[in-house]
Amino acid sequence: MAAGILASVPLGVLFATIYLLLNGRIMLKKESKKLANMLSLLLSLLIFAMIGMFFYIFFISYNDKFAVFYIGTLLIFMYFSFVFVSFLAYAIFYHYWKIWYKPDFIIALGSGLIGGERVPPLLASRLDKSIEQYIKYHQEPKIIVSGGQGPDELLSEAEAMKKYIVAKGVPEQDVLMEDKSRNTMQNMLFSKAIMDEMKPDHKSIFVTNNYHVFRASIYARLAGLKKCEGVGAKTARYYMPSAFIREYIGIIMMYKWWHLAVVAMIVLFTAMMLRAII
Repeated sequence: MAAGILASVPLGVLFATIYLLLNGRIMLKKESKKLANMLSLLLSLLIFAMIGMFFYIFFISYNDKFAVFYIGTLLIFMYFSFVFVSFLAYAIFYHYWKIWYKPDFIIALGSGLIGGERVPPLLASRLDKSIEQYIKYHQEPKIIVSGGQGPDELLSEAEAMKKYIVAKGVPEQDVLMEDKSRNTMQNMLFSKAIMDEMKPDHKSIFVTNNYHVFRASIYARLAGLKKCEGVGAKTARYYMPSAFIREYIGIIMMYKWWHLAVVAMIVLFTAMMLRAII
């Protein structure tokens, strides 16, 4: 039993790495060749490099110093892998968390526009989900479309989002614009200001893509939104691995000093081991 579990770990890592590699190729074909879209490919190459180093150091050209250095590197890699698996598990759990209250507001989080004025498919999925939630709650909540205007955009994301939603049949008076925000934290803060003014004891939900719900929920709490749960819109499956990796990096950066402290301890431990064998 134990041997079977131990054997399944390297096989699982191998299959996951091959999947990430194939997904990276799909991303290069379907999306622009920017760093954010190459994360699954880069991660697969990193894992292959770690596997290659293991066999080279321990089976081809063994060296005490290189072995200790590799162990230190592996510990750092395993730490961040554990954090990623924990993040992924909690994100999936949160995605299926049921909302038990009736919201007064639905916050639709913005994203970039195509050609500076058109709603892209990714944002359209958020808006369609917002409309779905609006209908689910008997067309009673107000929809807040949240997104400012970037330097390369002809109008604010909020304005483009409102046009899209109204064109889908939602009454214009039920769509409120928050057109000053430049990031998710500001989405939450500025939307909260609108809700506080209209109804101080408000309850709300926010809508974003499923991979972004968990991190956005953290920003909602930081913004002081006590009753604000997230709803995830569907995302193309091929896009999910890179998107989740990007979200994971975002979470790491939010708490970077904690992670740097762990890395520093591993580096110190590795340095002590190296000193012991010199």
